[in-house]
Amino acid sequence: MTAFLNSKLFKFTFKEYFPELLGDAREIRKVFFETITIKPYVNTEIFDLKVVAIERKKAERLSTLNDEQEINKLIFEHYDLTTSEISIIEDSFSVSVFSEKSTSLISESVSV
Repeated sequence: MTAFLNSKLFKFTFKEYFPELLGDAREIRKVFFETITIKPYVNTEIFDLKVVAIERKKAERLSTLNDEQEINKLIFEHYDLTTSEISIIEDSFSVSVFSEKSTSLISESVSV
């Protein structure tokens, strides 16, 4: 679940479906989470390993970019996104409105 909540797919969905408050803040309420379809994974082990690796690397102040890209790729594949759909999501992050602090708060404050 942590991998999904920190994925580009969820962040894109978050921007599109959660109402914007003042500034870059978003309203986080159950009603908005209910509009998001989360496809269950049969085998979550790869995500668990990646999340642990990312946490360890962040604690050591190392780059997690490759791990994050791998997670995003796996999630895109799991949701059967087309190349066009992936491009739309990727392009939306060319000028990111999310800071590292705000995205980590999402995974810490939301339990689905």
